Amino acid sequence: MKVSIIIPSYNSARFLNRTLLSVLDQTEQDFEILIVDDGSDDNTAQLLAMWAARDDRIRTFQLSENSGGAAKPKNVGLSNARGEYIAVLDSDDEWMPTKLEKQLELFRSGSDLGFVGCNALIVESDGTEKKTRLVQTLDVLGRILQSDYMGTGSSTMYRREVFEVVGGFDESLRSGQDWEMRIRLAQKFPFAFVDGPPLVRYHQHAGNISKMAVESRDIDLQYIENKYKDLYLARPKIYSRKLRFDGTRYMLAGESKKARVSFVQAIRHDPTNVFAYCYFLFSIGGFRMYRTLTQMKRAFRAHRI
Repeated sequence: MKVSIIIPSYNSARFLNRTLLSVLDQTEQDFEILIVDDGSDDNTAQLLAMWAARDDRIRTFQLSENSGGAAKPKNVGLSNARGEYIAVLDSDDEWMPTKLEKQLELFRSGSDLGFVGCNALIVESDGTEKKTRLVQTLDVLGRILQSDYMGTGSSTMYRREVFEVVGGFDESLRSGQDWEMRIRLAQKFPFAFVDGPPLVRYHQHAGNISKMAVESRDIDLQYIENKYKDLYLARPKIYSRKLRFDGTRYMLAGESKKARVSFVQAIRHDPTNVFAYCYFLFSIGGFRMYRTLTQMKRAFRAHRI
């Protein structure tokens, strides 16, 4: 079997049909689907039973209670996977028809690749769509330490053997498991991505873990930062950029005091980080000014894609 597709699901019955149809519509059909129900209390179980009866490539697993994050369901999928490659798909996202085909082609072109990604289309709750585009970099580890530039976990495919080297997803995390996994992988395996049109449709809505409150998400992000503190301290310029990104995240969440602390820390770790000084000054202008400047910057970048 070529690909094992792991779909962690929690109270996502309203999205599952759309998600599964995007998998069954793939041009590459040599796959199995492992859906792990993370203690849902909607009609997910009945829906999964219907799909499993319809297609024998679909296997379902139920956790007795909600684990609090996607790491445990993903690990259940990993322990039961039979494919040569692993692809994870969030239960509310979709794949474009050639997603698996294009990524498998990329694996075949580079036998040493451990994991590959692709561009994505972000779909806001109001239907607004925004393309994201990955940029090739020689320092993948440095770039991933700054921020999770690879995007949604639904975009990544892994060679199965990598998990035998780095282990499974960190179950201490409620969010950020994909980023933490990519940091581990980037230390040991090359990464590449399919450059071209988006192959994933990533839906944002009120229920996304990525929309968690700043305080809740900070617990996970701080855990990751502490886990790799030695890597950050060994790369002060990278650490400084990461802290600057943190500052922007705080500002856009309305946490201006935390933002300014991050900008100051960014300057301390790298006094040559000019952007940290600029963003600190922008933050004094308040949330609205900062948001406007950020939107202008993002619009300029989007125009260039």
